[in-house]
Amino acid sequence: MFLHTRLGSRGRRLVGIALLALAACSALPPVSQRPGTVPAAENAARRGEHAQAAGQYENLASARMPPERIDLQLAAAREWLAAGRPAEATRVLAGITTPPSAAQGLERSLLDAETSLLANHAQEAWQKIGAIPEPSASDSAAGAAAAAQRYYLLKMRIALAAARPVDGVRAEMAAEGFAANAAELTQLRTRLLAALREAREHGVKLEAQASQDPIVRGWLELGAIATAAPGASLIGEAEAASWRAKYPNHPGLEVLAQALPPPLVVAAAGGRIALLLPLSGPAATQAATVRDGFLSAYYQLPAATRPALQVYDTGALTPADAIAAAHTAGSSFIVGPLTREDVAAVAALGSQSVPVLALNFLPADRPAPGGFYQFALSPEDEAQQVARRILADGHRRGVALVPRGDWGLRVIDAFTRELTGGGGSLISQTLYDPAEHDYSYELKNILRVEDSDARHARLQNVLGTKLNFEPRHRGDIEFVFIVPESATNARLIEPQLKFFYAGDIPSYSLSNAYEADSTDANRDIDSLMYPDMPWMISDDASLDSVRTGIEQAWGNAVAWRSRLFAFGYDACQLMLAMSGGHQKLAEVQVAGLSGQLHFDPKGRVQRDLIWVQMRDGEPKRLSVSPSDSP
Repeated sequence: MFLHTRLGSRGRRLVGIALLALAACSALPPVSQRPGTVPAAENAARRGEHAQAAGQYENLASARMPPERIDLQLAAAREWLAAGRPAEATRVLAGITTPPSAAQGLERSLLDAETSLLANHAQEAWQKIGAIPEPSASDSAAGAAAAAQRYYLLKMRIALAAARPVDGVRAEMAAEGFAANAAELTQLRTRLLAALREAREHGVKLEAQASQDPIVRGWLELGAIATAAPGASLIGEAEAASWRAKYPNHPGLEVLAQALPPPLVVAAAGGRIALLLPLSGPAATQAATVRDGFLSAYYQLPAATRPALQVYDTGALTPADAIAAAHTAGSSFIVGPLTREDVAAVAALGSQSVPVLALNFLPADRPAPGGFYQFALSPEDEAQQVARRILADGHRRGVALVPRGDWGLRVIDAFTRELTGGGGSLISQTLYDPAEHDYSYELKNILRVEDSDARHARLQNVLGTKLNFEPRHRGDIEFVFIVPESATNARLIEPQLKFFYAGDIPSYSLSNAYEADSTDANRDIDSLMYPDMPWMISDDASLDSVRTGIEQAWGNAVAWRSRLFAFGYDACQLMLAMSGGHQKLAEVQVAGLSGQLHFDPKGRVQRDLIWVQMRDGEPKRLSVSPSDSP
């Protein structure tokens, strides 16, 4: 402490350089090579068996004397951290009672900061890393560069976890000063991009205006639009061009291709597309929104490569007549029809010589004919994703509120099959009338609050005195699944759940629980969790330029903020991807507005959605669930 006080800032920096150089030299403990000792621990670590390696290092340390013992203890702590067990690392570090050398002390400080980070104490980790002297780029001591990079990369991770993205970017920029060659620079920039993307997905706001430094600003903006999802799209090329124009000499240019989805491969000019939608009749409003989404994607194509497009109104034509007209006109691809009835009618025609991308699903037990593919916003598929998330979150037993009618029964059937198949159980469910506003009877019944009331009454009778009492729900409920027919149902049910003392139970729902019409109204569903498409996530900056462009082109003339608009946009993207020369359907992947899209073996499009939770009336991303982790 005395030395630190007397040296001043320049002196402290020189000490830090020396210490980091020493730490680099002691990255692995310099111990003897007895068979079955240290090499065994090192081999376990290389195999990824980090907990085993940590235990072996601890056993070795117990039989050695300092300073070798400390090196082995530090190695054990590193392996516990690699195993994702920070509490064990803390225990090992606390067991270092002999005064360490300067290099060992620095290593211990770095591991201590990383332990706080992995224990989700980001602010504590930030304070710890801030107490370690920074290295200088002018130092040339052997091993100093590797040690400095390690320090700055850890600082980058901690800063991003502590919601300090500007400091995180600056830490990586400092690490670049110690890169030995172009390959190391690329590796550092790749790691920064991945860290920014991960931070954004954990709710950290990446706002370019937070810094005046153009390099920092460019990284923050790139992190805000970056995506790790596979699949091509019409969006990536436009996003890349926009970012490149703002930051023409930015170091992030070399990793730009990693940040954004590749462009769709569009077939050579020519061809004719038929779009079949019920633009008159009871589904006309929904069909018009799907059409406008389709056209929005279609007109992003250069005029020279844009296929001809003909729209057929299946509200005026039968599906069979519309298909026949499309064939007569020489269509090379047919998109539609939209309604379940019309999709079934086209499937009944048999195998198709021209590919058909239907915009709804056939019943699960009805096989599709040849050349017939299906794309839908399926609530049943969403319900299955909800069941998988519930299981991944560690819940097994729960209850459900389901709207009366065929739609609700189909949804809860899909949910229950997925839940029970994964080892969970639906211990109770109740039907509600979606036209009603008071669901107290249904909620008290499913939560069995009246059982608590009855126990209270019996106890008062036995004791002959009045007791203070707060009702309780049944104790075996681990989750509530709300199936809303509309956002209004969810806004009514969620607050009533809290009223009946069930606010402590995690509640899950479908994406239609949320509509982007009123933040105040959506606060009624705060804490609700559900899967949704990227288009509806308010803090997803990766789509901001798309939203801006569509708003400028359409204004308020169409319902472009809706899920059906995104669905139509993605129908066009899928059509382009399927027409773009892919040999196999399995190769078709689209980074869509409605989800990450790919085909299953039955020719049905599967949508991978984003998990969100309502906070202050806005949907915010949730962390990836354990079952979805790579």
